[in-house]
Parts: sequence; C-alpha cells; structure tokens
Amino acid sequence: MTKLLEQVSINKWTQDFIKEVEGYIQSDIYKNFKLAQINLDWSPRRRASRGGHYSAGPGISIAMHRMVPESPFDDDDLIEIYRVYEYKSFDADKEIGGIYSNFKYQKLQLVVLHEIAHALQYYSYKINNFRCKPHGITFKNFYRRLRNKFLNPFLPDQNKFRILYNKEINALKKKSTINWKETDGLQTTAGKKRA
Repeated sequence: MTKLLEQVSINKWTQDFIKEVEGYIQSDIYKNFKLAQINLDWSPRRRASRGGHYSAGPGISIAMHRMVPESPFDDDDLIEIYRVYEYKSFDADKEIGGIYSNFKYQKLQLVVLHEIAHALQYYSYKINNFRCKPHGITFKNFYRRLRNKFLNPFLPDQNKFRILYNKEINALKKKSTINWKETDGLQTTAGKKRA
C-alpha cells in the first residue's frame, strides 16, 4: 500500500472512530455537543495534538505523523509491544494513564479520546460558565468516561504487557552495553588503542 493510500485509510478509520465517540457523547453526556473542527494533520513538523475550543466551536487537531506505528507484518493490525505515556500527573492512573499495547491503532485512539475530552471540557465551560485547569478534575472525569467506554475494555492485560515490554527494553539495553564493551578494546584506524 502506498503512503498516501495508507494515510487515506487511517484518516477514514479515525473519522469513523471520532463519529462513534461523538455519538456516544450526544446520547450520554451533552445532547448538543458537536465537534465543529476536526483536523488530521500529517505534516512531519507537527509534533503535538490539541483539543479545545476553536472559533467555530469545540474541535480537535491531531498530529498524525508517527501516530500509527508501522506494522512489521504488512497490513496486519498487530505490531511489537509499545508504550504510550500520558501526562506525568496521571500517567500511573489505571483508567486514564499510559498504556502498553501491540494493536497499532490504540495510541491513536488514546490521543483522540484525550483531545475530545479537552473539547468536552471547554464545551462544558462554555455552557456552564465554570472554568477549570486544562488537565484538572473536569478534564479527567470526561477522559475517564471516554477511556472506559472506547479504549480500556479492549486493551491487552497491562501487567503482562508491562513485564514483556520491560524485558524487551532491558534486553536491548544489555545488547547495547555488550556492543559498546566489544568495541572498547579495538584499535583505531591510526593503530592506536582507544583511551
């Protein structure tokens, strides 16, 4: 699959996921909530995603470049185990913290849910005239509801994946240390030993 076709496919998948989340919000949280702006930005220079209030209303802008890891198994959805970190203040929280996964779309799901929670937070502020911190209690409550509905039930066993991930990281560190020690006593091109 070409890069452009892959991006189109991932955009379609993401738009469908966003619409599903938006439908849930309209049925269970705020009946009139609608994302006025959805931007899926593939620019490699774009490093951060954003959710909140835009001039047209609540919206999200997702930095898509490197959002979906490449699969070593062609078009398969399963990949090597990876870790997604959340903000330090709640990264260890079992419901809204970081995750371990091997499904290539779960990082994207986490980021989309995080940014939609910000859009919800600002929508709530606008209709209730109640301001709160960007990652404060209101945000966390919305994020928790979204995560528990759309992501957490589908995550692999987090304890098992944490152990497997850490084993892999430690093996890579050990291999890196061994390679460094193996080159420590080699002669340089000038014939002199390295210091």
